[in-house]
Amino acid sequence: MARRHGRSLLALLTVAALAACSGGESGGPASTSAPDETTTSVVAAASTTTTVGITTTSAAQSTSTALHSPGPDEIDADIEVPSGEGPFPAVVLVHGGGWITGDPSIMRPLARHLNGNGFLTINTRYALSALGIPGYPEAVDDVACAVRVAASHPDSDGTVAIIGHSAGAHIGALVALTGDAYGADCPASGTGIPHRFVGLAGPYDVGRLGLAMQIFFGAAPEVAPDLWKTGNPQHLTDANPDLDSLIMYGEFDGLVEDRFAFEFFDALEASGSTALLELIEGARHHEMHDPDLVGDLIVTWLDR
Repeated sequence: MARRHGRSLLALLTVAALAACSGGESGGPASTSAPDETTTSVVAAASTTTTVGITTTSAAQSTSTALHSPGPDEIDADIEVPSGEGPFPAVVLVHGGGWITGDPSIMRPLARHLNGNGFLTINTRYALSALGIPGYPEAVDDVACAVRVAASHPDSDGTVAIIGHSAGAHIGALVALTGDAYGADCPASGTGIPHRFVGLAGPYDVGRLGLAMQIFFGAAPEVAPDLWKTGNPQHLTDANPDLDSLIMYGEFDGLVEDRFAFEFFDALEASGSTALLELIEGARHHEMHDPDLVGDLIVTWLDR
């Protein structure tokens, strides 16, 4: 399996194109032990932003912070339409935070970078977990609904990519593989499965995680094995062999082990789907959504 660093991806795609003519979060799920080992810890960012901003704006405008309930064409997300003449390819961004905290402000710098490069961005919230309040399946419902809204938005060209960081990469991967099973109450119709997926420092095999996922699912795996099965993207890659994926991991992540990226990439390739694995040299976990490190690489991959 070829594993290249970020600059090689940019060079590769730039050459191909010529021949043809994410500071934010301070934590996320911890690196974990294998099933026969003993300890798992979770480090989550403590975000205090609770403002609900739901609107569609142009790149030159600020996202509204007015509080109101979503209308039939709106969701609980920050939606920005690029300047210029559309339609535009759409991107759904899914923040991290260990499944128990976080909000769209984490992904806002990356969203603005993408928006400035001609992408309609939907930077979505999703249901967070707490003791006694599982996030599954509502969190996945929320992101699948964001995909439907992205595809049907009047300024969208109908193509959708999901970009998720950390816990958001896990949720985004579930939607990328099995999104049609979620979001039945979404005000937008159509498929909940995107065309492409970008995973940033994601812990994809949740069977290796402990307390964080028990909170997310609301039960231990031996109590609710079906939930842990349907919520584990590592074992669902055969569900969408048409998916095109970019799996990115940081050289010095410090929280999520690189084997999560390696093994998910291997499973995607084994399913017959198209996947690229990319090391971001020098990057730590909380930097993996930083547009200065990953923004141009993501844009180049999406534009290829």
